[in-house]
Amino acid sequence: MRSRCEHLACLMACLFLLLPPFAGAATSEPQLTSLTITNTRDHLLLYTELEGAFVEKVETAVQSGVETTVSYYIDIYQQKRFWFDHRVASIRAEHRVKFDAMKKVYTITRSWAEPKSVTTDSYEEAKQMMSRLEGLRAIALTDLTRGEAYQVRARARLEEFTLPVYLKFIGLFADLDAFETDWRRAAFVY
Repeated sequence: MRSRCEHLACLMACLFLLLPPFAGAATSEPQLTSLTITNTRDHLLLYTELEGAFVEKVETAVQSGVETTVSYYIDIYQQKRFWFDHRVASIRAEHRVKFDAMKKVYTITRSWAEPKSVTTDSYEEAKQMMSRLEGLRAIALTDLTRGEAYQVRARARLEEFTLPVYLKFIGLFADLDAFETDWRRAAFVY
């Protein structure tokens, strides 16, 4: 009888370990929630959105006037059947936000967009601009081969802050770490 109970307990423990994590559990980790690929007549365009990046400590740093940078890394690979995938493009797009306390405006600089610099007086609007890539020209269509399979891989990273001297002594941002999201993937055939 005892061995039967031991087997049942072992089986239950194994089943518990194999179950996926609770679907309703909220993650506090920043993540790219979508990756959309489209094109114009000449270019491949990418759209993505970052969620969970602007936690309280990041918001405090931004409100204190610390320039904050979110970098998006995008790689495009041509998929090979019996060999390693071939990288055809690698892109880094930066978003920087800086709060001017005197003027009460946020200046967002996006390395990939026109106009490069946009100002707003709303933190929510600044946060939204920092969290989105919309219509990033990833690669010219002439650099792709028709009928071939490709994969786009994207991730975001909050770069480490360069704090002003007066904030280093306060210790408020001492444990504020940069983050890096997991890779988000999307495949397509050109």
